[in-house]
This record gives sequence, C-alpha cells and structure tokens, in this order.
Amino acid sequence: MTAPFVPLLIAARTARSVGQGALSANFILELKRLDWSAPSIGLLLSAGILFSIVLTLVTGPASDRYGRKRFLVFYECLQLACALAGFMTEEGTPANWILGTIAIAGGFGQTTGGGAGPFSPVEQSWLARLLPAQERGTTFSVNTAMGFAGMAVGALTGLYPHIFPGASSPGDLARAVFLTVAAGAVIAILLLLIVPDRSSPSGRTTPETLRQEWSLLRTLIGINALNGISLGLYAPLMAYWFAVRFHKGPDAIGIAMSGGYLLAALLSYLASRLSSRFGTVPTVIAGRGTGLVFTLLIPLMPTFPLAVLAHVLRVALNQSTIGARQALSIGLVGEERRGLAASLHNVSMQIPQSVGPVAGAALLAHGFLGLPFFLGALLQGAYLGLYYKAFARHDRISVKQD
Repeated sequence: MTAPFVPLLIAARTARSVGQGALSANFILELKRLDWSAPSIGLLLSAGILFSIVLTLVTGPASDRYGRKRFLVFYECLQLACALAGFMTEEGTPANWILGTIAIAGGFGQTTGGGAGPFSPVEQSWLARLLPAQERGTTFSVNTAMGFAGMAVGALTGLYPHIFPGASSPGDLARAVFLTVAAGAVIAILLLLIVPDRSSPSGRTTPETLRQEWSLLRTLIGINALNGISLGLYAPLMAYWFAVRFHKGPDAIGIAMSGGYLLAALLSYLASRLSSRFGTVPTVIAGRGTGLVFTLLIPLMPTFPLAVLAHVLRVALNQSTIGARQALSIGLVGEERRGLAASLHNVSMQIPQSVGPVAGAALLAHGFLGLPFFLGALLQGAYLGLYYKAFARHDRISVKQD
C-alpha cells in the first residue's frame, strides 16, 4: 500500500532541486562579486561539507530507529529559514557573516543533485522502504533524474536579468535565487507531510551476517574516499573556474550548468534501464569511466563553448550513476541498518571531499587551472578499478536474487 506514495517523495526532491540548481549557478558567483577570494570560497565550501558530515552521521542511524519523516521535514524547514534569511537581507547582498552562516547551515553552494544534503540517507532509506527490492535500482535512478531536471530549471535563474531587464541588478538576482530555494522548500514540506512513515523493525541478525555487512561497508568506505577527494578538487568550483578561465557571468554559466543537469536527468533515466538489465556495477563503470575522459578534456578546451560541452558531458555521465550507486549501498545491509549504510556511503565521500575545495581553490589561486582536473581524473580512475573489483560479484548475486 506504500508504493503510491513513491511519486510524492520524488516530487519533493524535484521541488527541492530547483532551488539547488539556482544556488549552484549563482551562489559562488555572488561570493566572487562580493570580493571573496578563491581560498575563502574554498574554506567556506569545506566548512559546509564538514557540517554536513556531522549531521549525516547522526540522521541516518537515528532515522533507522525513530522514522524518516520528522528528519526530512526538519531539513526542509532549515532550507526555508536559510533562504528567507538571505532574501530578507537588504538588496540581496548580505554581510559576509550572514552569507557564511546560511551557506554552512543550508549547504548552499554544494551540488547534491536534488538530494537532501546531510539528510540524504534519510531520504534514501525512506524510499527503499516504500519499494520492493527489484524496483530500487530503477526507481532510485528515476529519482536522481527528476532531481537533475529540477536543477536544470533552477540553473536558468541566471537569465533573470534578461527576462526582467527592469530589475536586473546583482542584488535582485540574489534575491530571486533565495526566493526560489524558499518556494521549493515549502512545496517539499507539503508533499512530505502526506507520505506515511514508521520506524524500522528491530529484526534479529546473526553475527555472521553482521560481519559480512560490515566487511562490505568498510570496503565501500575506503573506495568512496577516492571518489570524494577526486570530485572535491574541481566540481564545487566549476562556476568560479568558468568565471576565471573565460570571464563569463551568471547568465552564460547558468545556461552551461543547466545543460549539464538536463542531460544528467536524461542519462539517469537511461541508467535506470541499463541497471535493471545489466546490473548496477557495469552501469556505474560505463558512466563514470566515460565521464573521466571528459574531465580530462575540460581544461584543454580553448574556447568557452567547447569547455561547456565537455563539462556538460562530464556532469551528465558522472551524475547519472548516483541512483545506481545509492541502490547498491542500501542493498549491502538489512532493513534495520539502511539509514546507517546510506550515512556511511555519503560520509565516506564527504570527508575527503571537504579537503578538495581548499586544495582546488589554492591551485586555481596560483594559476594552475588544469591541475585540479588532472589529479581528480587520476583518483577517479583508481576508484573505478577498485569499485568493480569489490562489488561486481555482489551485484551479480543481488540481480540474480531479485
């Protein structure tokens, strides 16, 4: 009886993702406009990631015991409060301490694909509870696709001054972005309140099963660390990189990012079909491996359109596998530990990823515009090799059982 509520959870993610898309295309550029240096922006992003890590470690395991709804509704209320704080500040250009506070508390500037930030483990385990095992890979990928579709729409807020030329100041654009985030949070809250929830059962698990689960989780943690640091070196700083490398503003950068998110949505849906036919791990290897090639090409592109094309393809191919990877991590453990598994999956990437923006921003500040991409691609290649070796067999067993 719970399956009909799955579209409501997906719709809540879609509403939330529009605001995230607006922030991804505009928030870092707003900091740059207010004369924040590259190292300062990197430190702020790292602080936001570290704050998310602490919440992630708490919310996932706690939701296994106390249920999912209250945590996810709280997250949307936090987003609403942070967005309103930015919106109500005079002329949309708040003081640095206000910007820093709402960026850290709300995760502003982090690209989470429409997910619930540090509360994503709650969302993933709630969605898994509403689905039979054989439908999780497909539905998680569709959920990811809708998140990126919403982000594609939100990223187009950079065109706001062109649509409304009478209100085209940078402050007006900032206020429009905050208002977009607030509206998405309100819609998500209303949708989440409809979905039923209950705490996970306290089932009995044999010691041997627990040992097997923890062995798989430890392997996942180690491998994910490579993925986290590789992405942290450049992904959160793409808007800043485009501005420095090609001297482009929010309108051009917003269109570039919107294209990436839209294509990611389409490929995420395709990944849902591929994972159901060929399995999760081959889908991840194919998508991320091809994305690695375009990561290497981005800094080598001589013009903005070519760099955008490489970026769009990188984002689409990499991010299209998020749902498949989430479904695999959730399937490593039993029902009563899914929030814990999702938390460890996220945190094992977030901790090393929190170092990435500081290192990447330092390289950019010293003129090394290509090095973050080359180092990130090297680490990504190591991640893919280890991921296949560790989980290909487990993936085949899961598909066969389903």
